[in-house]
Amino acid sequence: MRVVKKPEERKAEMVAAASKLFAEQGFVRTSVAEIVSAVDVAKGLFYYYFTTKDDMVKAVVEGYCSYLGSIAEQIADGSGTAEEKFDALLDHEAWQQCFTAPLTRDLCLPQHAALYMDTCDRMIAHMAPALERIAAQALRERGGSEAAAHRIVSIGLYGILMTARKGETTMEDVRSMVVRLFGFKREAA
Repeated sequence: MRVVKKPEERKAEMVAAASKLFAEQGFVRTSVAEIVSAVDVAKGLFYYYFTTKDDMVKAVVEGYCSYLGSIAEQIADGSGTAEEKFDALLDHEAWQQCFTAPLTRDLCLPQHAALYMDTCDRMIAHMAPALERIAAQALRERGGSEAAAHRIVSIGLYGILMTARKGETTMEDVRSMVVRLFGFKREAA
């Protein structure tokens, strides 16, 4: 017997299935047929919600960026020095998953530059507010003006994302840059 679900539930099921498949094998190697098979729906339903597989990639990326943004918000709103907050953010396992995921590998392919730029826009939209608060705290703790926090985060986050796409940035590079930029007393381990 066919199970009838609300449209938003079906769409969320497809995004969750695609997210799992993309995390395991990337989106290049994942077919629409595999996604709909994972949730036992007709292929036509996929195209009811998503015009193309790229639209599904964007939905998966939106969910992941939202998740990263919520982690950043929790850390920014928590207690501790700015240095401790940056450490907590950079040490979070979500970043390691982000840098090693097959989905990220596929996004970094030259033929997917538009999807990568869309990902960058989503990452900035979700991460920047919390990062700006932590950066403002770092500047304040060192007697500087908080006014530069927005500019530092905008340029820094965009630069990190662009160099990461080219494989020119690691998490340790990011940590070292943050340490030097804000004048934290220790170098990255």
